[in-house]
This record gives sequence, structure tokens and C-alpha cells, in this order.
Amino acid sequence: MAVHFIFLSISGSILLFKEEVEGTPEVSAASAEQTSLSVSELMTNVLNKYPGERPLAVFKDDEHENILNVRLGMNDTKMFRGARKLTYDARTGAEINVEASKSDFMEVMLKLHREFFLGSTGKIYVGIIGLLYFFVMLSGFFIYGNFAKKVAFGEVRLKSPRQWTSDMHRYIGIGVMAWGLIIGGTGFLLGISSTLIKVYQYQELKEITKQYKDLHGDNDHLHNAGVLDNVIKTSEKALPDSKVDYIAMPDTQFSPPNHFLVVMNGNTPQTERMVQLVVVDAATGLQGEVRNLPWYMKITLASEPLHFGNYGGLFLKIVWLGFSIFSLALPIMGLVIWYKRRNPSAATSSAKNESSKLSDSKLFQSRFAIPMILFVVTAVMIIAAFILGGAFAMASGYVLLIPLILTGMVVLRGSGGRS
Repeated sequence: MAVHFIFLSISGSILLFKEEVEGTPEVSAASAEQTSLSVSELMTNVLNKYPGERPLAVFKDDEHENILNVRLGMNDTKMFRGARKLTYDARTGAEINVEASKSDFMEVMLKLHREFFLGSTGKIYVGIIGLLYFFVMLSGFFIYGNFAKKVAFGEVRLKSPRQWTSDMHRYIGIGVMAWGLIIGGTGFLLGISSTLIKVYQYQELKEITKQYKDLHGDNDHLHNAGVLDNVIKTSEKALPDSKVDYIAMPDTQFSPPNHFLVVMNGNTPQTERMVQLVVVDAATGLQGEVRNLPWYMKITLASEPLHFGNYGGLFLKIVWLGFSIFSLALPIMGLVIWYKRRNPSAATSSAKNESSKLSDSKLFQSRFAIPMILFVVTAVMIIAAFILGGAFAMASGYVLLIPLILTGMVVLRGSGGRS
């Protein structure tokens, strides 16, 4: 597992800055007076260019409001796997070559981190590693509790290389524990996300499809100029405090017959991750109903930003990198400890029975005071920043420096004692 996590940690650290490396897809400059192209007009143009292909979905880019993505089922398929992927400037309707801005190196890192180059089976495998990492971090807390009966927090024993490595391993683990639990848990959910989507299809979506299966129709209305604009207006009227994020076309892998399934997000930083569904009649443009996503899908959708820390700007990503670097030291030190246990001769003992202390205050003498403070600060700031978003998410990075700085102080002082 240690070797697996070393690869995941390195590739994950690189992927933190995928957007910065690849940059923003180039869109044409539009004047302030230019009227945006309607979604209906854009889809009509797309279908005229690709006749005979089934429209599957249209949705906004996560990072860029002026970019629209379209998915078409080739050979009239309803399935999203293997669909034609198109990206457009929402203002002018010009097609954007997204592939040109992609980095081959980043794509390799993504496949390594997401699936170990093993496809869908690899995703589940990586998810299991995330779950194991979650329980390893959790068990490490109890191991630390027994260890801390002998020493104060931050006290690194210098008697032998083995003791020094073991102590540093425990302190770094405590410093990044809350972050590690979140990363391991969300990594597990991302790994099994395809399975959860299938559960959603066979339970919730099957129920929706059954409810609307007797309302027959065809897809000719998709070519009518105003149909998608009406769908958007109907959805926004149904949920006035939300905005359209994703539109699944009628009778696809993710929508019922003759009805659009519209994914709506809140339109404020505090509500943008609150997802609801609106079912819209494709023939009449009337609202069928508003539905909530099941809890497991909501958690799955929240997992990706929590996993990669990409909801608080560049500074939060840099803080995430700091946690990732410390966490990378854990499996490396674990392998060193394992090697020295198997080869006692490799662990030469020094003559001195000394230690390096971070502080003699009563707070540091308590076994769980500092670890619990670090855990609460890290967990609360990560989750609160995710929920509240906006400026708070960016400011949270500065508070998250506290566990990083304290862990760094233990590392520097312990390393200084060894020299």
C-alpha cells in the first residue's frame, strides 16, 4: 500500500495545478454589446452539422461561464460512453479545440492517479486504496495515543535513527490526519463513483423513467428553435434561487422518455453545491416535478472538489500541496521503519539518550490537546470553506497554514537535533 500511495501522492500533487498548466481554452473576444447566442440556436447549429446523431446533453463548463459543452450519441446511441464531445463559445457559437490546450503529461498523470492505467477496474482499485488509507490514518491516531504516554507533543527521540524516524512518522501523521481522512474518504467515493451512478440509474432514474414511460413522443421537437430556452426558463421558474448547470436530453441514459432532466445548482457560493433536479416535458415545456438527488449522489458530487482542493483559488491549492508533501513522507518513512525492523543492524544506536522538544508548556504535555486542536482546525476549515465558498474559501488557506507550520516546526527541530 505504501508504494501505491507514493504514486498517488505524487500524481495528485501534480494534478492540483492541472488548470494552471493547461490554461483556459481560448474563446473569441466578444464586445460588450454582443448578444450571447441562445442555447437553442447553438444546439440547432450543432445538430445541423452532425445530422443523424442523438443529442445527449448540454452543460456549462465548471470554470468558465462563456463555455458550453455538448455531448452527441454517435449512431443514435443513448449511451454517454463513447459520445462525441464538443465545446463551444457560448457567445458566438464558435467551436473550441479543447484538445489543443490539453497537456499530454497531465493526461498521463490523471490516468495514473485515477485508475493506475487499468480503466474502470482501476478506478475501483484506487478507491479501495483510498478507503484503506482512511483506516490507516484513523488507526494511527490510536497508535499515537499509546506513544504519547511517554513523550510530550513534538518531542522527537534522538537515541537511534529508528526511533527518530518512528517519532517523526507519528507527528507528521497527526499533523495531516484530518486532511488525510478527507482525502482517503473522498478518494474512495470517487473510485466507486461509476458504481454509485449505476445504482442511481437502476433505482432513482428507473423510477423516474417508469413514471413518464407512457408519455410517448419523439425527438423532432429538439430541432425547434426555442425548446431548450423554454426548458431553461421553466427550470429557473421552478427553482428561482438556482441556475441551470446540466441538461440531459430526453430518452437518454440519464433521462426519461420525452422529458428533459435538468440539474440545478444554487446561485450563491453558499448554495451552489445544493443540487436539485427538474423534470421538464419536452413537447410542452411544462414542469413535470422537482426532485432531490439521493444522498449518495450528493456526497459523490461533493467529493471531487474536496479531494483536489480546487474551490478556494490558487493559494488553497498551494496549501493542499503542503499537506500532500507531508503525507508523502508517511509511506516513505513507513518503508524505512519496516526495513530497519527487518534489518536491525541497519539501525545503529547513538550513545546519547537525548530528545528534541518543541515546547515545555502544559498544553504540549497533554497527550491529545494539540492533536485535537490540529484535527478540529483542519477539518472545520476544509469543510466550512467548501460549504461557504467565495472569499471564505480563499481565506481558509491561511488558517490551514497552522497545522502545516506546526508540523513543519516539529520536522525542522527534530532534524536539527539529529544533525
